[in-house]
Amino acid sequence: MSTGLRVLPWSAYGFCGNSTPAILPQTVRVGLYEEFPNPWRLDKLKLVDFPVTVAIAASSRSEFLALRTNVLQKYPPVHDVYYWPVLSPDEGYYPGTWSAAQAVQRAAADVEGLPVLWDLETPRDLRGLSPASWWSNRTFLDGWFRQRNAPVYLWRTYPTMGFDSGFLRLIGMNFDPTDYQSLSLQLDLYSTNRGLSGDLVGLIVRCGVERYGSRFMPAFGVLNDGEGPASLYISPESLRRNLRLARAAGVSEVWLFGVNGLNAEYITAIRESLPMEYSPH
Repeated sequence: MSTGLRVLPWSAYGFCGNSTPAILPQTVRVGLYEEFPNPWRLDKLKLVDFPVTVAIAASSRSEFLALRTNVLQKYPPVHDVYYWPVLSPDEGYYPGTWSAAQAVQRAAADVEGLPVLWDLETPRDLRGLSPASWWSNRTFLDGWFRQRNAPVYLWRTYPTMGFDSGFLRLIGMNFDPTDYQSLSLQLDLYSTNRGLSGDLVGLIVRCGVERYGSRFMPAFGVLNDGEGPASLYISPESLRRNLRLARAAGVSEVWLFGVNGLNAEYITAIRESLPMEYSPH
């Protein structure tokens, strides 16, 4: 997934975010992404003592099912595992509207009946970009989302354009949960270091809850796995602030990228910021 968040204009959220939830959810669920589920990265789940959902990237149903079985058996705090389908790099990697149409449809068939994280990003480094496929993909995904019964967590970027940009709809980079019964929105709010201002984060999450209720899930990150300069990652202090703002807005589920970046500081920030049901190790 992409990292970093551009500066957002106030105008995208100029007519929302003024309400305060009358009742906050009793607990807030935490979700974690794992794009490269090798053993040392997944083993960070040992740090967790509260219920989590994990989205695991896999290139086939059989690969995902094997990973899911392993994670559920080895890490008791993991209560749900979502299938995050990825394509080959030459097909566009993410099963979004600008990847190869045949591969997108194959991925949709592969996740049948399973809870899914559907990543709408454009192909990485534009490898596998398929402009000729965008219209058929847009039409196909619209119909597929409408007939889905199993949950779809839709991950999308471009928060600068608000929640329901007509332009993003046109190019197939946004599908609004109000139109699809099984769809929830995970909005990319990744940031680096100190990140966005608290006022702006608070406004976005309040707007999200106003519009989508429990089907709005802010995606925060990237957590620091020690593989690069600290300035590339969100600090524990900024994560704590963002989680508290999400809690105050009435968010019922937040997502963090990713499992491999979990450490004691981040775990403490989560525990101190969100009400959760705890599970013993």
